[in-house]
Amino acid sequence: MKRPLGVSFSALAGIAGLTLMLIGGCSSAPYQPLPQDMSRALSATTGQNGRACMRVSDIAGYGTLNDSVLSVSSKFRNHYLLVTLYRCPEMELSSAALFKGSFTEFCGGGRDAVLAGKRRCPIQGVFEFENREAAFAAYDQAVERIRSERSAENN
Repeated sequence: MKRPLGVSFSALAGIAGLTLMLIGGCSSAPYQPLPQDMSRALSATTGQNGRACMRVSDIAGYGTLNDSVLSVSSKFRNHYLLVTLYRCPEMELSSAALFKGSFTEFCGGGRDAVLAGKRRCPIQGVFEFENREAAFAAYDQAVERIRSERSAENN
């Protein structure tokens, strides 16, 4: 005698739990501000206009803070935050980037760009800081400023 195919209650509960975890994971993705909002918030937080320049040869390393903000270390003490003109997810996914500036300098204003993957990501703002800690503190303050403004708009 063949037993009918069926699914046990514990198997259904496991599948339901896994589905809820996957759905919950999708909804908890961190908010990433628009590049224009980030540039404006960094300007308001720092008092800078985003048109700082750095020498391309002074770049010691970089990392991504989100899909539109790069953190760049100088061989010397300074640290920079670069904000792209539009979202550039390739920056987060690429293992290398090429900083393409005018002559020997790299400046904010949209003319200079970071090449990541096969995409050119124009930089609208370059913000200069004394050190990495100051840059990250300004970034956190800018993100909080944007969140507060969004919250006020939604209420």
